[in-house]
Formats: sequence, C-alpha cells, structure tokens
Amino acid sequence: MKHKGVKKLLGKLTLLALPFILWPLVEVFVLPMNFFTFRIWETISVNSMRVMPGPFYPNVHMQMEEEGELAPRTPFARKRQVEWYTDPYGYRNRDTKNDVLLIGDSNITGAKLSQEETLAEVLEQHLGRDVYSFAPATVNRFLATDRFEENPPELVIVSSIERRIPELPAVGDNSLGSKVRNMTGKLISSSPFLTNLTVKADRISKLSLYRRTLAEIDRAMGRKAYISYHNEFFMEGEYANRTYPEEELDRIADVLEGYRDALQARGMHFVFLPIPNKENIYYQLLPNQKEPTFLPQLLRRLDARGVAYVDLQPAFRELYQQQQVQLYPVDDAHWNEVAVKVAAQLLTRHSTVAQLKATPYEAEEHLLVNYKEE
Repeated sequence: MKHKGVKKLLGKLTLLALPFILWPLVEVFVLPMNFFTFRIWETISVNSMRVMPGPFYPNVHMQMEEEGELAPRTPFARKRQVEWYTDPYGYRNRDTKNDVLLIGDSNITGAKLSQEETLAEVLEQHLGRDVYSFAPATVNRFLATDRFEENPPELVIVSSIERRIPELPAVGDNSLGSKVRNMTGKLISSSPFLTNLTVKADRISKLSLYRRTLAEIDRAMGRKAYISYHNEFFMEGEYANRTYPEEELDRIADVLEGYRDALQARGMHFVFLPIPNKENIYYQLLPNQKEPTFLPQLLRRLDARGVAYVDLQPAFRELYQQQQVQLYPVDDAHWNEVAVKVAAQLLTRHSTVAQLKATPYEAEEHLLVNYKEE
C-alpha cells in the first residue's frame, strides 16, 4: 500500500512538473527566438554556455523592432527596426577582417542601432579599411585571444561609456578562463552540429517566459528600471555626474597608460575613446544641473602621460546645446546613429587613425552643422 501511495504521489508531482519541463523546449523548438524579448541583444546573447567563443550566438542574421533598455513595454518605449549580423566567433560583424579593432561595451556593439549604423561600419566607410567590433569585451580578453596573435590589427581603439571607465581592468588578468574559452570556442566553432547544440542548450537556460513574467510583475508593482527628467530617461541620473577623488583619477589613467604600453609592445597603435554619459551631455535636464568634470580631469592626466585619445564631449555638447541635436534615444542610455557619425568623423581626424586611411584625408570643416537637419 505504501508503495502504491508513493507511486501516486510521484505521478502527481510529475504531472505538476511536466509543463515546467516541457515549456523551455517549446520556447526553443516551436516559438520564434525573439518571442519574449524586446531587443536582439537579449535574444542572441550567450546566457550560461560561456564555453562559446563570443558574447552572442555565431552566424546570426536577424531583424526586429526593438525598444530601449530603460522603459521596454511601457508607454514611454520608442520602437525602432534594427538589423544584426554576427560573425563565426559570435561578435557583431559581417566578416572577421581587422585592420582596425574596436574594443568596448554595448555602445560599440551598437545597442538599438542597426548594423550599418554601428561605429565599426561607419568608421570603415571613413577609413576605407577593415574595422572589427570586438565588443562587449576587454583588453585582457583581446590579449588572450589566439586569433589576434596570428592576425593582429594595426590599430586598437579602446572605448567605454563614461560610467564604466572606472571599472576598466588593468592589463594582466589573462585568466585560465580565457585560455579554456579559446580551446572550447575553437572546438564548438569547428562543428556546425556542436554550435547548434550549444546554442539550443543556452536558449533553454534563458527561461525567457519566466524572465519576462518577472519583469511584468515588477512593472505592475511600480518598480521602475529608469530615471526620468523632462521626458528623457537616464541610467544613473544625478549620480552619474558625481565628483571623483584625485587618486581614483590617477588610478584610471594608469590603467589606460598600461593599455597603450601593452599594445605598443606588440606593435599596435592605441587610441582611447571615452563616450560621454547621456547625463553628461544632457546635464541641464537634471535637477541639480551639475556640470560633470570627470572626463576633462581624466583626459588632462592622459595628456601628461602621452596617451592618445579622442574627446567627444565638446562636439556632443555643442551639437546638443546649440543645435538641439539629439544624441541619445529618449528611452535608452546608449548613443544614437547621429552620435556615432560624429565619433567616426572625430576619430578619422585623429592623427593616429588618419594615417591608416586608404585615401588621402580631407578635413571636414563643418562637422557640427552637418547634423543640424537630422
């Protein structure tokens, strides 16, 4: 009798658990990949299978109407049609050629930008040279990746959104994890079967319906993922424009100087590209209207160390404050396609970058007025 009771209980528990077991399989094998996501980033990003070579699923071509990261599925969301390509290594590129290599965060990847609007593709048009987006990634990940030792770029541009610059790791943390990932990544990339199997396993681990349900509950209970002033949405609000201590600024400058030295030792040129926070350029919309000082203070230290950089802040400020040109989506903290075009122009003007130009460089004297009508 006891055994029959146990069997009945197990049977009921199995029936209860069956929908939760089967549903992830339905998500992967029946529903479209982006059925529960609001942008391509979440749809194709690697969740748990960190043995894959890159941050996204390889060899993907996808189009989708996206919403910004700060207020998705709310009345404030601004929808936009975007297109993505990823290469065999799982980075957002159409191919793997790399005369110039961009290392950075989601701004370099091109969140809420279509493929042709990403910095890599716009800069490639300006230079007439192959530009490769290695993002999101770090300098240490780059230095630990075998394929760049075999085929190194001539120039490495390291970029970061302003709020993430203090988190940039110093050179030297080429961990065992990177070496293991190189080996597993090569193995997976060499077999379409293994690639497909790994992607499917990763998609199962995402539990997209569960994550979306939690997000919907948070919104229903009034938990906001955004900060809003004057109908613009921000990631950090006033906190973004805080004052940094001198020793912290010195430490960050030392990290960036270390990047330059490590790359120069390997025969590569280096340029740093800090991307101003939305709060930096739109600081007059914040309650305290405090003008940020972090980037100017940091760049003065880089000048003293002879570290090459491109300063976007003055051009961005002039475009926004004098010409009312929008440089960030209303519902997102990433830059938009206009800001990318300005960054590409300013990069091309930099002497280190200009020397790689395939055709003679012609200065663009009217950088700012070019975008007044956009």
